[in-house]
Amino acid sequence: MNILKLTNGRELSYLNEVEIRMGIDERKGEERYKDELENMGISDITVHKYEGGFKIWECTVDLCDFIEENQSLFAGKTVLELGCGAALPSILTAVHGAKEVFAQDFNASVIEFFTIPNFEENPHSAVVQGEAMGWEEVPTKLNGRKFDFILSSETIYNEEDYQALHDALVAAIKDDGVAWFAAKFFYFGVGGSVPAFCQFINERGILVASEAKVIQASVPRRIIEIKKV
Repeated sequence: MNILKLTNGRELSYLNEVEIRMGIDERKGEERYKDELENMGISDITVHKYEGGFKIWECTVDLCDFIEENQSLFAGKTVLELGCGAALPSILTAVHGAKEVFAQDFNASVIEFFTIPNFEENPHSAVVQGEAMGWEEVPTKLNGRKFDFILSSETIYNEEDYQALHDALVAAIKDDGVAWFAAKFFYFGVGGSVPAFCQFINERGILVASEAKVIQASVPRRIIEIKKV
């Protein structure tokens, strides 16, 4: 078991590579998720094949720290995490009293062998659901469900996905809800960036996006806050 230690000292548990592999082998994951797991071995990310869900990314830690700074907000709330991977941010909201958590990832293998087991390793009382789908499927598959909080980290690197992310947010956020996206300021060599994403969101006139926190680093990072207009 791996431990993520946050800035304030809180610890979150998540499966290590050996434990993930054991789960895959025991439940014949290689047969059931052949394409996903083959792409995992090729690269950290293979766009729209394997989206890096078995890796803990820098901005995931930033988002967890930001949740810790706002931990009093989650009691009795509903939470959706988009592109969840390990789901440590939404797990943390469950620890802080969220009543329902829905974890979405592109890859079903990630949900089964990483996301759900990680929830089981951290004590909480939330009702948890995990499901694999693309962001473009969120509006229909969630079937009108709305959430108090929507969380996401390291998901704005591909500008081609911005419309799907925007539409997922519009469909799933409550009128008084808030979304927090953790991201690098620029994704060099890929094209996505915080300014481009915020501009895309704001130009559509339904949501408003702004920078909520600056994280200074060699590659600067941000927490973006999104609400309904």
